[in-house]
Amino acid sequence: MPQKSHPRRRVRDRIAQRERTANRVLTSKHELRNLLLFIDDDLRETANAISGIEQFLIQAQELIEKEDVTPAELRQLASDEGVEGQLDYLSETLASLRRRINQVADKL
Repeated sequence: MPQKSHPRRRVRDRIAQRERTANRVLTSKHELRNLLLFIDDDLRETANAISGIEQFLIQAQELIEKEDVTPAELRQLASDEGVEGQLDYLSETLASLRRRINQVADKL
């Protein structure tokens, strides 16, 4: 019997720990196997992008709550283009994931 995930665990944590697609109905179809591996990759990459965005949000919250925050610290965070890259990457991985899910649906 599969082990149930703790309901409070983050979705991205559960995705990152997956080793392969567990749906036997889908994996039993030979024509879907490679596509499912790509979907697993898209899920992990999307979760990683979300993690990067979450780190930016955590930093922003910490700075806003910091009583001795300086304008330089705020400007540095606001000018960090890394989060924009993560947003772009998230958009790409979500588009790929949605496309592949549609491909699976078409082959069922």
